[in-house]
Amino acid sequence: MPEIIPTLKEIVTYIGNIPDQEINLDNPKGSYKGFGHKKKIPLPFDYGEYPNLINPADNLGWDIIIVPSSSKNDKQLIPVGHVQYNASRPDKKGNDKIIIAPEGQYTFRDKEIINDFFDPLDRFKPVKWY
Repeated sequence: MPEIIPTLKEIVTYIGNIPDQEINLDNPKGSYKGFGHKKKIPLPFDYGEYPNLINPADNLGWDIIIVPSSSKNDKQLIPVGHVQYNASRPDKKGNDKIIIAPEGQYTFRDKEIINDFFDPLDRFKPVKWY
């Protein structure tokens, strides 16, 4: 049964407490995604959603990014950061992407890969790591 989780803070707490949620991978590592751009770019990480945890910003599952060194098959995937749209996309406010890692552990390389991916995308704020 889908559950609406209203804010980024609440979903981060929820997943921190109950990490082993169903994950739907819309875009596995190596697939192409546009993030609102016409030109799609290859993903260096798995991108998907929690289909049963609804983000009211778009009425779909909360979006997740799994650190590159991990996969959806790992257990205890908990939030380690997030990515938010900036003011240039007011229509996307609240449609945040949660970065998750097994037991909250990620490598310097994971951080570098995700930062390098989002830095040139002018519609996003800098990646926030916890």
